Amino acid sequence: MRREPKRPGASARPRRPLRVVQRRGGPGPHEFHDHPARWARPHIRTLVVSSGKGGVGKSNLSTNLAVALGELGARVLLVDADLSQANLDLLLGVHPRFDLQHVLNGERSPEEIVVPGPRGVKLIPAASGVPELGELDDYRRECLLRGISQLEADVDLVLIDTASGISHQVTSFCLAGDEVTVVTTPEMPAFSDAYALIKLLQQRGLKRPPHLLVNMASTPEEAEETAHRIQLVARRFLCLEIDSWGYIPYDPAVPRAVRRQEPVVTAFPQSAAAHAYRALAERLWRAPDPEPQRAPQAPERLEA
Repeated sequence: MRREPKRPGASARPRRPLRVVQRRGGPGPHEFHDHPARWARPHIRTLVVSSGKGGVGKSNLSTNLAVALGELGARVLLVDADLSQANLDLLLGVHPRFDLQHVLNGERSPEEIVVPGPRGVKLIPAASGVPELGELDDYRRECLLRGISQLEADVDLVLIDTASGISHQVTSFCLAGDEVTVVTTPEMPAFSDAYALIKLLQQRGLKRPPHLLVNMASTPEEAEETAHRIQLVARRFLCLEIDSWGYIPYDPAVPRAVRRQEPVVTAFPQSAAAHAYRALAERLWRAPDPEPQRAPQAPERLEA
């Protein structure tokens, strides 16, 4: 039998697409989000940042909060979960060669696409301009989440920046995390869409009430009024107690930092927004206390 000659470069075996290996007795693909072991290590804190409306500064919040946490010594894994319109790499000023599209296609592993960012932040970049990634089925999405969970061995916190809106993909990422922060601005459309997202998350079985953060507020009073209105509506109609995480003031330094492709906490560290991001990071992160040193024990006395 005559053998076909090998083509140049054909000796390398093609990579298989990322898939879920289900253990006997473990959760099935559609039970993944409700399972307590959805992340590999339960003590790793997973924070999902989302918004009901675009243009509220959600990605800027995720980027600068990750860098501010890194300044405090936290090992942060930042995940760009806006799979089809990614921009966290631009905000961090990094240039990834591979992204989540290569992982889903089986061309790269999650470890191979991680990009180092400022202050020790590790970024998992997503693709841009790939509309088919915007509507992943449940199985591929859960494959992706399990792949991300494999990177938790050397991080303290996973920060996931989702797309805006109330799509199934957004709510699925929210349900997969430990905590959810909903970002809004004082404008009425953003206020209304934030409440719609909170309502949908409750209907889909969110375990803990989401946190609320008001961005681009002109004054503390405006931010407090916005948060109070959402808390009041959620308490009355959803029976939810929404925790407020404060606000980030409107600051012209933020768009200036975006044009420089640099986080505002590093580009303009003395700006009002940078101070607010650091204050939020200090609220979220408490470095583990070092183990107390034991006093040297006196040698035992030997009796004759």
